[in-house]
Amino acid sequence: MLTDRDSIAAQDNLSLKLYPDIDSIHHHRPVQSSLTKHRRISISSIVHPDSLKIVLPTDEVTLKRHLGLFSGICFIVGVIIGSGIFVSPKGVLQETQSVGLCLIIWIACGLVALLGALCYAEIGAVIPRNGAEVAYIKEGIGSVHKQIGDILAYVSSWAYTFILKPSGIAILILTFSQYFWSGIIEECELSEELIKMTAIFAILMLININSISVSIANRLNIIFVICKVLTILTVIIIGVIRLGKGYTQNLQNGFDGTTKNPLGVALAFYSGLWAYDGWNSLNLVTEELKNPKRDLWLSIVLALPAVIILYVLTNISYFTVMNKATLLTSDAVAVTWGEVVLGPVLRFLPILISVSALGSANGSLFGAARFCMVSAQYGYLPEVPIPLIIIIVLISIYLVLAPVITSPNIGYLFATIMILCGLVFYYPFVYRKIEWNIINFSKTSNVRKNDIVDFQFSLVISKIEHLGMMSQCSQ
Repeated sequence: MLTDRDSIAAQDNLSLKLYPDIDSIHHHRPVQSSLTKHRRISISSIVHPDSLKIVLPTDEVTLKRHLGLFSGICFIVGVIIGSGIFVSPKGVLQETQSVGLCLIIWIACGLVALLGALCYAEIGAVIPRNGAEVAYIKEGIGSVHKQIGDILAYVSSWAYTFILKPSGIAILILTFSQYFWSGIIEECELSEELIKMTAIFAILMLININSISVSIANRLNIIFVICKVLTILTVIIIGVIRLGKGYTQNLQNGFDGTTKNPLGVALAFYSGLWAYDGWNSLNLVTEELKNPKRDLWLSIVLALPAVIILYVLTNISYFTVMNKATLLTSDAVAVTWGEVVLGPVLRFLPILISVSALGSANGSLFGAARFCMVSAQYGYLPEVPIPLIIIIVLISIYLVLAPVITSPNIGYLFATIMILCGLVFYYPFVYRKIEWNIINFSKTSNVRKNDIVDFQFSLVISKIEHLGMMSQCSQ
């Protein structure tokens, strides 16, 4: 005779067979360890109406859902608002040549970003996985054509891990270092070595925080967001006060000199959309939302309009102090604005700008860790999450030290070479499924792990010594 517990379990099994539910599948989907084989189960096939079999692995651990609605809003705002609105919001004005069209472009770009984020929220509801693009390409295109989906998802993961994210973090960290020291040291000229060493220290600090504790990284992100929003609100409030005092001369006849070149409008949209970069950041951590069905779209609906309002009002505040010519010739718009209205308090503004840049870098690194994890689950990267983040950090440090960012031609060449290298590695390691035996110790049953590590370490040391001998011989 069936007990109540058995009857309830039977009903649950029957309901799972008849009504496959994405949330239940997602809740039991494991995070693979570095010693497990890749399990490529397409979500598109799981939720297909003709499919009644659901595979629920139970031997692995799921990610903890620790991000609520407020954390989701802060994550989006923290990644979007970096240093751009303080340092160089002049790209849109430079192309539009008028204050009125400039403000319209800022609003239009925000609406485009909002629509894109809502589309991502819809996809995230169907494919509730971390990783955003790599998961959506794999599960979406891969459900139609598996090989094309694998290739596109792999190229996306390679470019994101080795090019896009390290370069973005390097730019933000360099901005943090420069403005942090400019707020502390006023009279002396900043040395390049000091800026770069501080940037490297900041990168290492962020990677340690994100590797040790996810909750601390989330709380730190919330603190950064509060600081940057308070800074922007200070700029806005002072601008409103100046408008009340009659400083509207730069806003009158706002459409004078508007460009008639469609290319200029297109370039203005390009600059504006760059300022909203990060609108899809919450999709990188979908699995860690407490209630993804509600919090994902609601965070987007609340965060993006807030960013649009903050951006537009900040630009209006700038125009209460500067005209078009002054704003276009300024190297740091917020600092030029502060020289007029803040007086002796000006020295704190660069420090607040640096905090904003550091907060954006922290959010970017937080999302990059999840992207690498999902790419490893699909088999596009080795399943070693922390070492992969260390690779991103090392490339970011290289970009901080090397003049790649300041030399666009070298940067484009570097990006092209890295993508081509990724395509070369795709065939043997992804398509042909050749094992990474150096990383996967499960294949080395007769050899101790410490012996392998010692061998790799001695091999690296011998290579370094060999290069040193070659350099001495060349001299």
